[in-house]
Amino acid sequence: MKRSKLLLFIFITEGFALLLALILAKYLRIQLLPLTENILRDALIGTIGAAIPFSLFVLLISEKSGKSPFVNSLRQTILHHLKPLFSHLTIPDMCIISLLAGFSEELLFRGVLQNKLGIFAASVIFGLLHFISPAYFVIAFLMSIYIGFLCYYLQSLLIPIQIHLVYDLCALIYLKHFGRIK
Repeated sequence: MKRSKLLLFIFITEGFALLLALILAKYLRIQLLPLTENILRDALIGTIGAAIPFSLFVLLISEKSGKSPFVNSLRQTILHHLKPLFSHLTIPDMCIISLLAGFSEELLFRGVLQNKLGIFAASVIFGLLHFISPAYFVIAFLMSIYIGFLCYYLQSLLIPIQIHLVYDLCALIYLKHFGRIK
């Protein structure tokens, strides 16, 4: 897919997620703002919190990740389907995509769906909407549980937004510059 088409697709899908979050929040009377009471603390927690899923991502796509069918399936999906899709992006493209995805998806999934349906249901929906393969669904579901728990426990929407943003940005940069297909 060409860079311009990919960016347009991402702007449309993330814009739809943001619009849906705002409409549902208004209809369900959910207050999404302010995102946090403590911006510095929550931005720091979110940034540090992204290290766990990013480390798992790097491990899972490394050659040393093992030979289990689950891990191999996930590795093949990421390296043979996602890497080529995002390989033409520039660093500014990756920053914009990560910001859009972190903000719009977390407002929808943590701010609205988790608020109304709970962590588990919101995470199942998150995993299904990120379904590329069964293994990718499991990883997206588990990451959503992790992010959802932090959001619930620390009572801040900024933390999941920051985790999602930092994770996506690091994963995209890593895939472009370090992820090897063999």
